[in-house]
Amino acid sequence: MKITSTGIENGYFKDIFGGYSQYVNENKIPTYSIPFKIEEAPEMAKSYAAVLYDLDAYEVTKGFIWIHWTLANLLTTEVLANASQETSEFIQGVNSSHSPMGYNQDKETSSYYGGMRPRGRDHNYILKVYALDVILDLEPGFYLNQLHDQMENHIITTAKLVAKYRQFH
Repeated sequence: MKITSTGIENGYFKDIFGGYSQYVNENKIPTYSIPFKIEEAPEMAKSYAAVLYDLDAYEVTKGFIWIHWTLANLLTTEVLANASQETSEFIQGVNSSHSPMGYNQDKETSSYYGGMRPRGRDHNYILKVYALDVILDLEPGFYLNQLHDQMENHIITTAKLVAKYRQFH
């Protein structure tokens, strides 16, 4: 399985998907989600789940990675740009903006894509996609641990996409 995105140019996510976007919520968190395509998907996959996160945030937050987007029960192999705001073809979990260590944003607002705003330097972002042999029993607003609990023993294969976003001022 392989993941590609038309939202990447020269190894960087385009500005529209992060802090330099005009699409932000009331807390100034970017909301225009990245597009991606799952290629060479296993035939036996019944659904897909994905997590977009920033390991480089560990230094900035002084102790935890930043989760930008979680989604589950994706039944197709393509997610269009801004699908987080415009589609109900999958369910979405809570991002790190909900955390009191983040922006303490309410759960409902945080249950969408929360775009990239790296501090200090350019950050690497990882989109990890899981091909699953089931449709998960999750509700919108699920937490990352709930996603992992549900996926246990149901992951057929995984793939990841790594790209940068430029430092946000």
